[in-house]
Amino acid sequence: MKICLDAGHGAWDNRSPAVERYYEGNRMFEYQRFLKKALEAYGIEVLCTRSSVQDDPSLFERGTMAKGCDLFLSLHSNAVGGNANESVDYVRVYYPVSGNGKALAQALSEVIASAMGTRQSPQILVRWNSAKNADYYGVIRYSANVGVTGMILEHSFHTNTRMTNWLLQDDNLRLLAQTEAACIAEYYGLQAEAARYELLKDVKNPRYRAALDKLGARGLLLGKGGAGEGLILDLGEDALRILALLDRMGLLDTKN
Repeated sequence: MKICLDAGHGAWDNRSPAVERYYEGNRMFEYQRFLKKALEAYGIEVLCTRSSVQDDPSLFERGTMAKGCDLFLSLHSNAVGGNANESVDYVRVYYPVSGNGKALAQALSEVIASAMGTRQSPQILVRWNSAKNADYYGVIRYSANVGVTGMILEHSFHTNTRMTNWLLQDDNLRLLAQTEAACIAEYYGLQAEAARYELLKDVKNPRYRAALDKLGARGLLLGKGGAGEGLILDLGEDALRILALLDRMGLLDTKN
């Protein structure tokens, strides 16, 4: 499975009139980074049209970079008018006029809206060019020309103050990336690769961490070097699941 991610626009493009420190071209580049990592957790190979925030390929270059991929996703936030507008707040996903990927577009629109908490229902739609013989949007049209289903994901509106502030939070982008990646993986029948935890500080799951802390309290968490949060664990997901199960059974309590 190979996916091409396209962070829309270039550096410092499309400044928000609602929250002036937001630039669509910069923030979607950051989101591309989070989504790439989330997709790779499912064993998906990910290509990016922008390798640095300063990159700004043409629409033709962006679309044709997807050649050989299974899917092309162009990442955006939307805008309405030139001023802040608090009444417009919905997710929109464009898919090809061929109809390819419609079911995935629908699923993505719904999970994105749920993750972001938008106030209006998500939309999916196609847009024809004026001649009614191809897609209006260049990135979808050019990716279709190289045999790849392309979509534009509009993550609500950066003319909406609440949504713009939401998009400016890294934790929100991580959640959004995990949500989109899980939706895509489910659509294609992919399973996440087992995670591996190098250091103690890498373990964020509260059930796993509780089990490790109990072992540490008994002097049984020795690791492979380091100390404190820098203790080298090098443990896989399965090992931590077993420890969490043992903890749930009460076998890691200090009294035993």
